[in-house]
This record gives sequence, C-alpha cells and structure tokens, in this order.
Amino acid sequence: MSFLVKRPEGEGLIPVVEKGKMEYESFALLRGKAGDVFSLPVADEEKVAVLLSGQIEAKVGGKIFSTGYRKDVFSSNAWAFYVPPGIEASVRMLLPSELAIAAAPATIQGEPFLVTPEDVRAKSAGVWNWRRDVKDIIDGRHKVEKLIIGETINAPGNWSGWPPHKHDTENFPVEVVMEEIYHFRIKPQGGFGVQRIYDGKELDELYVINDGDTVMIPKGYHPVVAAPGYSLYYLWILSGKTRFMAPYEDPLHVWQRGAEALIHEVLR
Repeated sequence: MSFLVKRPEGEGLIPVVEKGKMEYESFALLRGKAGDVFSLPVADEEKVAVLLSGQIEAKVGGKIFSTGYRKDVFSSNAWAFYVPPGIEASVRMLLPSELAIAAAPATIQGEPFLVTPEDVRAKSAGVWNWRRDVKDIIDGRHKVEKLIIGETINAPGNWSGWPPHKHDTENFPVEVVMEEIYHFRIKPQGGFGVQRIYDGKELDELYVINDGDTVMIPKGYHPVVAAPGYSLYYLWILSGKTRFMAPYEDPLHVWQRGAEALIHEVLR
C-alpha cells in the first residue's frame, strides 16, 4: 500500500484522505472563488479548518468567525477555526481561497473557536541543515478531543522530523499511538522533497514529494527533506486514542540531540 496521495485538482470540498483510510483521522481540501459558500457536513467528528490562502468568513453554530488575508503558507502564520462534533458549519469565500480541513472521530461537545496568527506558537527547532520553523496551531492550550495540528517550514536543503521519531506504540508516557498526515507545499514551483517512512524492520517507504501532495503516516519513523533551492512546507495533523505528544526517537540517531546542544553552545 502506498502512503502517498498525489495533489488533487478541482474546486469545492475535495476528499484527500477519506474516512476509513486511517483509524483516527481524515483530511480534505476546500477551494473556491470569491462569493462561493460551502457547507461542512455535520458528523460525529471534530474538525479544524486551516486557511492556506485567501480570506474567508465561517459560521460555526451560532458564531461567526472572520479571518484576515493570508497570501500563502510561506508568508504568514495561519488562521484556523474549530468545529465541534454535531455542529453545523459553513464557509463563505471573501477572496479566492483554499482551506485544509482535518477531522477526527469525537463525542465531546466543545465550543467553536477561532485561532488567529497571533495565537500560533512559532519556534525554531534543530540546528544547521536540520533547522526548521515549527508553528503550533492546535495544541494542549485548546479544548479539543483528538486533534493536534501545526505547520513546519524547511529551508532549502534542510531536514525536519530529525532526529527521526515515531508514535505508533502505546507506552505512556514514553510514547503513545498517534496517526499523522502531512500535506505539502513547495516554493518556488518545480521543486520537490523526499519523505521516508520506516520502522527499522520490514517497513521502508521513500516518496518524492511535489507541491500539493499528501502523505499518510499510520506508523514508523518519518523524516522529510527539501531539495536544494526550494522551501518545503507541510501541515501536520495528529490524532489518536490518547491526545498526548510523546514522540519516540530512533535510537540509531538520537545521539544527535546531544550534538545539537553542543552546536548551540559553540554558536553562542
């Protein structure tokens, strides 16, 4: 089975990772022109919609959320909104816009909320050619049942998910089972990245990543690298039975954590 889903075309609500492909999450894109209005299906699941580009107004239950303008995923932090299970929601495009919509089975009736670019927690991770920018959109601050969501940007030639980590074994608090989806964008056009998924045993998959591609990560270590000359972005979506961040790093490469500390000390 291939974990790679190539870039879909078209407008409207476009399923990318359909329900049933993974146990805990699904993923879709929503694209439209200025003035278009779309309803999000009511279901026994929670949803988070992340604005990738454009500007929209969302109605979630009795609340109305308006975003500012986002040129693209490389230019600014994200706007996002949360839809609890069983709640009606609709989106009106104020400009030509695209949203990423993550969903996970849920039963807890929380409250809708809006995430602004100022709410996003941005930090630098790694060093040298495995330094990247990580932006937490939905995390432990938010009353969400299953989903954890963020964005990562690799500079040209740089790695992320490094040292390689996984989260496919229930061993709380050292590691918990959480599926993940990566949705990629690459700048400028024509570039690519490479995604590896492996477990050190039988699983070892390697994919060439182009702009708009998506990768399902049900298990295994999953580092990714950008080609020289091209910035690589991915939206990452985590969901599992236990909503807890506990990545387990590959013992073969975990020594580089110590190297990071030494490098940071030298660079001070």
